[in-house]
Amino acid sequence: MTRIRLTPIALALAALPLHAIADPLRHVDPRIGVVGDGATVIGPSLPFGSVHPAPDTARGDNDGYRPDQPIRGFSQLHVSGTGWGQYGNFLISPQVGLNTVPGTYDSAKADERAEAHQYSVRLTRHGIGAELAPTRNAVIYRFRFPASDDAHIVFDAVQHIPGHINESMMAQYRTPVPARLELSADGRSLSGHARFPGGFGGPYQAYYYAEIDRAPSAFGTWRDKALQPGARRIDSSGTLEHLGSYGRFDTRDGRPVTMKIAVSFRSVEHARATLAREIPGWNYEAVRDAGARHWREALGAIDVQGGTDAERTIFYTALYHAHVMPRDRTGQFERFPDTAPMWDDHYAIWDTWRTLYPLYALIRPDVVRDTVNSFIARQQADGAVPDTFIAGVPQFREQGGNGTDMIIADAHAKGIAGVDWHKAYEVIRHNADRRRTGPHFDNPGKGPGPYRELGWIPAGIMSNSMSLEYSYNDFAAAQVAEALGQADDARRWRERSRKWTSLWNPDAADAGFQGFTMPRKADGTWIDVDTRKYGGSWKPHFYESNAWTYSYFVPHQAAMLVERMGGRQRFIERLEYAFANNLIDTFNEPSFLVPQLFHYVNRPDLSARWLQRITGEKFTLKGYPGDDDSGAMSSYYVWSRLGLFPNAGQDVYFLNGPAFDALAVRRPGKADLQITRSGEGIYVAGVTLDGKPHERSWLRHAELDRTHRLHFTMSAMPTAWATRSAPPPSMP
Repeated sequence: MTRIRLTPIALALAALPLHAIADPLRHVDPRIGVVGDGATVIGPSLPFGSVHPAPDTARGDNDGYRPDQPIRGFSQLHVSGTGWGQYGNFLISPQVGLNTVPGTYDSAKADERAEAHQYSVRLTRHGIGAELAPTRNAVIYRFRFPASDDAHIVFDAVQHIPGHINESMMAQYRTPVPARLELSADGRSLSGHARFPGGFGGPYQAYYYAEIDRAPSAFGTWRDKALQPGARRIDSSGTLEHLGSYGRFDTRDGRPVTMKIAVSFRSVEHARATLAREIPGWNYEAVRDAGARHWREALGAIDVQGGTDAERTIFYTALYHAHVMPRDRTGQFERFPDTAPMWDDHYAIWDTWRTLYPLYALIRPDVVRDTVNSFIARQQADGAVPDTFIAGVPQFREQGGNGTDMIIADAHAKGIAGVDWHKAYEVIRHNADRRRTGPHFDNPGKGPGPYRELGWIPAGIMSNSMSLEYSYNDFAAAQVAEALGQADDARRWRERSRKWTSLWNPDAADAGFQGFTMPRKADGTWIDVDTRKYGGSWKPHFYESNAWTYSYFVPHQAAMLVERMGGRQRFIERLEYAFANNLIDTFNEPSFLVPQLFHYVNRPDLSARWLQRITGEKFTLKGYPGDDDSGAMSSYYVWSRLGLFPNAGQDVYFLNGPAFDALAVRRPGKADLQITRSGEGIYVAGVTLDGKPHERSWLRHAELDRTHRLHFTMSAMPTAWATRSAPPPSMP
């Protein structure tokens, strides 16, 4: 490795002012992640908005859509990047003629255009142009029909993705949907509610209120094939039938038909009031332009310079996807105070605590504040705060650990203001002393479970992966406890966080490397399993991973892990072997931190090398290398381009070098953080903080917080920078 010193030119570059990119919204392409594994939504939303309208297609994926399939219509709610489907409710289908049976009115498409704040398409079956733009809780549609006296808008009140769109889910979720729909006397407005069977989350009830800008020439309700002309009310009969309403319009005057709809999880009255407040008129352009302003403000959190147009598009699309979920549904649920923030659609905090919430801590601390305060409100109302919370319904369907602890601990470590930390601590204490019960579903009172008694879970479903995640939960809980003066709790939980070693089998071996986390029976007997076998979802021993990956998941005791794996040099050889032989599932959440572990053995160059291979080659204009998982994958990419990476739940960032020449990170209430680079290559040769040399390959949050200019000097070859400095902190 070569040693490169900071030159006067490099120091001068670090002092140059940054200028905002002209229009970050121009670099957002919502099609990225829709095709392939990303599972993102092609339709528009507002940042953290409740509604997310989008086209649904025949044989749609988890997001309800496949680009090679005909469009069935446009529904108002979707989840983004998830590994299971949800929502797809309150479908609107513009037609010429009248068809009410799903599958009989699907249309091919042309001229599809997807933007962050609006979506448009031409439905070629009848030559209908469709445009839509959302507010936070409502959507405005504009349909341009051909000249006809038989144009229709059909509304399906019971469709949902798990039961009607995603074929892989239908066997489980094709169940009756209790519903009611009512039309006004002139047919211009419709309202109602339905109770849907859920998807990944539990059953939920949703309400709607919609208006059309003109009275239809005829209207009625329908149930499957049967029409009820002039009828103003319809209820489901408890069967699998579809039902809804229709309106007929004369469009020979060339005027478009405009429709607007609000969705509420509280009541029809709440939806009606929301629509009147958020879309009081019929000005499509006003709604569209307001959405664009919201997105420009959100995306302006990070300004970039340099890179190619494609690289900027991938970056800003990732930043866009990091602002979709969770969703702000404050005031939507009756059991919570209207004044209490309520953040919903935590599809899986197991996904989002590692990179998404640390990104919010940097650029949107208000989101972190409100999320933690919503945890407090949920603890007080529901008595528990499970990781999954969709449509206001808590679900004890855990993928591993208690991720809420990690969001709270990360927020506390970074000094997020506006939280009553003693109340937040009650959430942590409840999880640590009443939960940590091991894998179970929908049964929070299952019992103490072996983890709280042993500090590990005997061999079974997810036993090793959940034990390791619980260990880190306990460390995070102990950190908060100690800061709040709860010494006894801190001692108990910190001691339990060390018990991951009880599942470390020093004799387990693969490819000449010894020591792996392995399943163990309650009597202490080891079970020999294939270290490379992928566990899948809710399978024995490892959740969505294997022993190779989870043997590295000890974020709080990395130094001990290095020792257990044979010391510094052997650790380096082993981790390089794991990456080179694809033994680490680098695109799933448990492995997000693994490339950063080279920092603990003073080889930041190896972190840079493997991070570049992981993110620089696999994130493209065609999509992502895996499910976006509610912005988890996108935020992982954003961190990789910033040149920083968080050890979530702690106050530590690893320094890897930025991918752009310059970035300005807007920090609300503080001076911008300006990140710059000089030189070519992926390896860091030197770092300065406000012009002063920094020899460590990591920073604490307090250091970053007071830094205005973070400059990296880069090299095409590995260098000696930070090879002799103190490694990142690790619990003894």
